[in-house]
Amino acid sequence: MTNSPEDARHLTFATLDTLWSTCAPMVLPIKGEPECRLQIDPKNGLITLVTTYDTPEPDVSNLKNVGLTAVSVGDDQLAELTVRVEDNVHGAYGLLATIADELQIEKMPLAAAVAAGVARHRNVFATRGAMTTEKEIGLFGELLFLEYLIHQIGAGPAISSWKGPLAEEHDYTFASVHIEVKTTSGERRRHVIHGLNQLVPLRGVPLSVLSIQLTRTSRDGGRTLPQVVSQVRATAGGHQVAVDAMLDSFGWQDDDADLYSTSWTLRSQPRAYYVRGGFPAMTPDLVGPVVPNYPLLSEVSYKVDLTDLPYDTLPDPLGGFVESKES
Repeated sequence: MTNSPEDARHLTFATLDTLWSTCAPMVLPIKGEPECRLQIDPKNGLITLVTTYDTPEPDVSNLKNVGLTAVSVGDDQLAELTVRVEDNVHGAYGLLATIADELQIEKMPLAAAVAAGVARHRNVFATRGAMTTEKEIGLFGELLFLEYLIHQIGAGPAISSWKGPLAEEHDYTFASVHIEVKTTSGERRRHVIHGLNQLVPLRGVPLSVLSIQLTRTSRDGGRTLPQVVSQVRATAGGHQVAVDAMLDSFGWQDDDADLYSTSWTLRSQPRAYYVRGGFPAMTPDLVGPVVPNYPLLSEVSYKVDLTDLPYDTLPDPLGGFVESKES
């Protein structure tokens, strides 16, 4: 039987490992004021610091593996700061022990103590951060097209055509056409082109820019990015693993889904524009001959406004996704 320490302020790692290996929940006091105690729950992989609740409440909403709950026990208001261990019991304990020190020894307010602990133990968790809006709507647009393709040609062929951000490929590749998906939330079809090679056709296959316009809307009038992700996964069937791998390459994290609360809907029907003679593309063949020391250029980005450019159709079965060509 393992004896619980009378004071959990500065446990050795050996003692902590022994306590954790018992797989039994236990409560360990940390002597001092305000009252603090550690609740160790090895079975569920959690360590919780319980102390007196204080305002302002610490903001841990942007931290992975860390949660704060305010609870009432009789007449007492308590704060429960819980860390999900994830194979780092030493780091989780170190964070909570530091917060207890700041509370009891340095006499910091709760929010300041938590902030100080977080600053010293960033290895315990990663900061949660949503993708930029540009990346959010970019992924949204690619998923809209993927969703359409799954219904048209089946999950396997649709998902295998999706190349996403993989190097040296366009977003979608088919035998008859390659597709570069560009999505904007603006009123005009103004899109950012990343690099001089992004609009270079590959292997002699025609390249088309698929222009998608989104607009913010009410919850009932559209879908959030997490909703689209969920629905695409549901229709992917046995190909969900491949979808998840692509989502990961975009920086999508399921744990961050609550950070994407904006509902989006189409502002207009998507349009397709073939990259050929009249298309305003900057490519190495065009730029190289007129720029001195061209090989020294790097990380070139530019914007194109396609709003008033004549648009094209796409071959079946892709054509149903875009606006029909003006006659």
